Amino acid sequence: MSATGKRLVTVVESTVLAQNTSVHVVKVGDRYYLIGGGSAGVTHIADVPSDAVDPYIETQRKALGEQRDAVLRLLQRFRK
Repeated sequence: MSATGKRLVTVVESTVLAQNTSVHVVKVGDRYYLIGGGSAGVTHIADVPSDAVDPYIETQRKALGEQRDAVLRLLQRFRK
């Protein structure tokens, strides 16, 4: 990890297309790439514009925050 706590390389999203075949959106620095992986190796498919990925990431962060808040509220009920 860097001194700021951010990772240089991050897998943003992955999905399996078939047995031993998947695609990944990978962030390297401030750029995004669509990468294919399979038994034959790894292939760069395309560069992905950040304006296509950043809204998705923000939506996921918001959803995780809401889930965290719901779990904390539930735990508060049991602590009383």
